[in-house]
Amino acid sequence: MSKAGMNMETVRYQNRALILDYINSKGPVSRTDIAAASGLTAASVTLITTRLLAEGILKETGTTIGTGAGRRRVLLDIDASAAYVLAVNIEPKDTVVAVCDLKGNVPEGPGSEPLLRTVPTDRDSAPETFLAELCKVCKELQSKLSSAQKKRLECVSIGITGLVDVRNAVSVHAYGVWDRPVDLKAAFSSRLGLPVIVENNVDAFATAEQMYGVGRARSDLLIIKWGPGVGSTVIIDGVIYKGRQGKAAELGHYIIDPAGKKCNCGRRGCLETYVSYSALNEIMPFEPDDFESAYLAADPQTRAKIDSAIDLFARCIVNTGTMIAPSRTILAGNLFRGSAIREKLISACTALDGTYNAESIIYTPLSGREAYVGPAAVFAQKKLLEDSLTEG
Repeated sequence: MSKAGMNMETVRYQNRALILDYINSKGPVSRTDIAAASGLTAASVTLITTRLLAEGILKETGTTIGTGAGRRRVLLDIDASAAYVLAVNIEPKDTVVAVCDLKGNVPEGPGSEPLLRTVPTDRDSAPETFLAELCKVCKELQSKLSSAQKKRLECVSIGITGLVDVRNAVSVHAYGVWDRPVDLKAAFSSRLGLPVIVENNVDAFATAEQMYGVGRARSDLLIIKWGPGVGSTVIIDGVIYKGRQGKAAELGHYIIDPAGKKCNCGRRGCLETYVSYSALNEIMPFEPDDFESAYLAADPQTRAKIDSAIDLFARCIVNTGTMIAPSRTILAGNLFRGSAIREKLISACTALDGTYNAESIIYTPLSGREAYVGPAAVFAQKKLLEDSLTEG
């Protein structure tokens, strides 16, 4: 009896997740659309969506004309305001804290001010000292929420560079930030009283592409984030690849020259030592958001050096693509924002492999939200499709 009950509960939850996944990818949609796409009976779809409407996860967004005597169908979509998360993204230069809804949007606080803050990442103090300051920022944003929003604030979701222990919410080695393990769950949960989840920052951004971007329609992707370092993630059959010890696919740590400069990861001659913000700044001083304008204004000799670095980058991208054959390569990050830089990279890839073009390498549609949308998406995925938040 117990086993049968558990199996039935599992089936119910799997059907719930199936429906929510379809609505997230295609919504707004009708119950008839959901039944046709999922293979579930109309009765099952009606039962599950009725429960989700009662829970506030779904909302009705209007009607559309269906077949059969012009009968109108009610359209359903995810209610973005059903839950909120404190999204924290920790990178070597800056850390961003934002309140986000289930669709990765930042609501406005009093005076129409977005509930988002950017602070310099303090790499000199003890990690616990900096995290205590971040918690103050979180509390300041919490104080600006309405009473209804405060009730729906469910989690702290953290994206951070390097290797993470997802199960225990620990930063194992945050390349370029800290050189020792840091218990993020302990730092945030004790001060904020909320569950804490942690993910590698690039894997978190890949989750955002799955939930809100190109990944809703494509199941095989290579995602590359450039700035200040080089991060990458591979999605295969809709699943983010996790290698040995949970490591992401680190394109930035391809070894270009074993005798080269020492990298933050501890090895020598990684791609990142040639194309990171700090490495390029030695060639041509610039601010991350002004990379393209600085490049275009540089003298021919300086531009040639930057071109050589981009050519190295392209070689690593093409070699990676040869192994995994992604349907799309997605570019993200500050240093990719300029179209001239992206065109230069695509041209370098095409020179190595003629199958690369502006259709196979594209700029993320999530541009402008990259600094916070990853942690928000990790929360939304767990809330909607996994229901597995860790208790604080």
